[in-house]
Amino acid sequence: MKITHKQLRRLITEAMLGKWVWPSALKGHSMINEPDTAIEEILYQQLHNHFGAIAPINDDAILALQQILASGQYSEIFVPCKSGPILRGMRLPVSWLEQHAPEAITTLTDKEKDPVDWAPPVVIKPLMYKSEGKYGNVSSWTNDWMTARRFTTQWSPDTVPVILHSDCSTGYFMYTQSFARYKGGSYRDKFDIRKLNPQGKSEKEILLFGECYVTAVQVNITKQDYARLKI
Repeated sequence: MKITHKQLRRLITEAMLGKWVWPSALKGHSMINEPDTAIEEILYQQLHNHFGAIAPINDDAILALQQILASGQYSEIFVPCKSGPILRGMRLPVSWLEQHAPEAITTLTDKEKDPVDWAPPVVIKPLMYKSEGKYGNVSSWTNDWMTARRFTTQWSPDTVPVILHSDCSTGYFMYTQSFARYKGGSYRDKFDIRKLNPQGKSEKEILLFGECYVTAVQVNITKQDYARLKI
């Protein structure tokens, strides 16, 4: 079922998720006399697709999630990250650095570097970062530096390890730990979804829906690495 734009405009004003969020998949739901709404079913499936790396969250569902985060409703489930440092570890080509973060190139050293020896963040001209690619208009971030670094070690040819630095106040960021409580219910019966998030309580991901501003980067390469990749 596709969410229409008319439904989305009514989502917040009419509290279309009801009093409870996904009551059929909530422990003790048998005491709650409230069916899951059509939009709740769609959001459950869309989020599960993301967490299970099945498919990107579609744009209509993203708009609904952005509206929920902006409204402050259901904030114990859809928990916004409203402010504070946020990081994204990536592998990017040097052409990206040249275009978007030339300040980082000027600070490169010609000394040999240990792979775990990262220089401090370099402030850049604020850059609008847009979520795109394999997971559509959603990207994965973290407030833990070691976790961000781990995502830079997934080697790919002609790329360099980069950590983007932003602030939660610049976009629609959402914590994901609260989703660990949802499992079974009508979603298992109708859609064979055993858990909303297969990772359960171990999930530390913070999702960005749409865009944010990047204000600093960390790059773990030397001048020699840069010159080699430029050839």
